[in-house]
Amino acid sequence: MTKQSSFKRAARERARATGQRYTQARADLELANRQEFIHSRPFEQVPLKAHLEQQYGIEINSILPIDDDPATRPDGSWPGHYPSTLVVKHVDGQRWIARIFSSSADRVSRVQGDAEILQFLAAHDFPAERIARDDPVTALGGKGIIVTKFIEGGRPSSPAVWHELGDLLGRLHTLPAAGGAVARDGGAEETDGGFHVGRPKEDLAAAMSFLISVEDEVNAAAREKFEWLRDQVEKADDAEGLPEALTHGNYHPWAAVGIPGNLSIVGWAGSGRGPRLPALAWLLRTAAEHNATENIAAVMHGYSKHVRLGDDERHRLPAILNMRALWLECLGFRMTVNDGRIPAMDEGWMQPNSHEHAERVAAQAIAAVRN
Repeated sequence: MTKQSSFKRAARERARATGQRYTQARADLELANRQEFIHSRPFEQVPLKAHLEQQYGIEINSILPIDDDPATRPDGSWPGHYPSTLVVKHVDGQRWIARIFSSSADRVSRVQGDAEILQFLAAHDFPAERIARDDPVTALGGKGIIVTKFIEGGRPSSPAVWHELGDLLGRLHTLPAAGGAVARDGGAEETDGGFHVGRPKEDLAAAMSFLISVEDEVNAAAREKFEWLRDQVEKADDAEGLPEALTHGNYHPWAAVGIPGNLSIVGWAGSGRGPRLPALAWLLRTAAEHNATENIAAVMHGYSKHVRLGDDERHRLPAILNMRALWLECLGFRMTVNDGRIPAMDEGWMQPNSHEHAERVAAQAIAAVRN
């Protein structure tokens, strides 16, 4: 079978499973195939379907990445954004989420740790996704798969979620210390295939790796931004030495599912024990994108019900506010260079005025809980 005929077959199968017209299914598949991490955790649907049916004694109607079907695609997402987070539709109408960890860096033991953390959260009545079975982790070809219950309601978009997200993060950061997976290193983003999973400082290692991977392709027009970003990564605050807690690796509204007032937090693969400030900082950074003053205050009022920032945290907050933004901008730089375009200095998550922006956000956050 040629590559073109294989692509057309995949588009037809997508159209059948989602109910889309063939032309739309094909356009979505083309978009998905252009995404940065589309191939970071590969899998084949037919063996996966057979594996899950055999392991759990279920009959499956379809397995699709959550972004593939417009009916399950989170608000604001797009095809290929979450390629290894799958909706498993049972013949009886039940739905699960299956997450595949199949990169060369992924380990089944880490996925088993994810399940252990979800069980810990359930035992402490923290609103997170719940495991679908008592044995939620299996291995296919030596790579881990975890199944959790599908949460209805989709991704919330109400402005009211900022206070709730702050409150939930404060609750998370005050859960009791424990051993096992709860004590593992955590807090970094892991969607690059888990190559830099661990404490938040791993985000900086990942950011540098994004830059280095395209260094030889950087032309004169892109050199200024390359060197500026490299300098920012080298000088960045890694949050080490700050107070620690069980924390989440990508905490912002896209990690929440459900109805405002009854949200659940999902995506715990990057979780573990690490400095607590980066998770709050990323939530604040995203809160500042729109209606900054109100949203920042809402986050801080929710969070401070449980946690009061220490002097060191308040002092280092401006720098930590740019940690995840720097990760994103270095990733964006790599994508832009690989696309043959020229990265602009004054665009994106991280640019020369980002430091002043972070100072303003930090000042607003601190002032919100002084009033």
